[in-house]
Amino acid sequence: MEFDFKELVAKAHFDYVGPAFPSWWMKNKTKFILPSLLGINRELILGGKYFQTLKVAYKGQQFVFPNEPLISMSQPKTIVETGTVGEERIGNVKEYICTEDYQIVIRGVCVKEDPEERDQYPAEQVLELRNMYAINDSLEVMNNSFLTLFDIKNIVLKNLEFEEMAGQQGLQKYTITAVSDQDFYADLAEKQKVNLP
Repeated sequence: MEFDFKELVAKAHFDYVGPAFPSWWMKNKTKFILPSLLGINRELILGGKYFQTLKVAYKGQQFVFPNEPLISMSQPKTIVETGTVGEERIGNVKEYICTEDYQIVIRGVCVKEDPEERDQYPAEQVLELRNMYAINDSLEVMNNSFLTLFDIKNIVLKNLEFEEMAGQQGLQKYTITAVSDQDFYADLAEKQKVNLP
């Protein structure tokens, strides 16, 4: 049986169902096609999400997130707002403190690659995710176009969730939250640049 992994992930995580009316689909399908990396800044502002092969490495060992997961991200800032006194002053004084790490959400589905085994639980892929998550250190991102655009070279996994898949014994959806991690020595180099006369 042939099926599209991207459609499977969308259905598993967002309850997406394909259109029932072909004529409507032909007029509106451009609203549902994932954006290319060429328009990435515009698409991110619009809350775009991307299917990407995602591979990480730790001390020579490589891990691959199963079946091109969806990657979405955000980056908050820490800003202190202080109220002011006076009838004429409207609003607060904003003081920028810092820009936080990127918050990354990775959503995917584990499923056996062999069509003959698709009704069996994907234990190997689940174990791969579990082993990856057990590493309590920064993981190096390997050749991911989307994360490279934001200069994300390392991530730290913060949360791993395996969600229920009622009636789908051959599928296991997962959600991983992670944060970007900048090398400590890169921080020192940046600090030295700023302090130079």
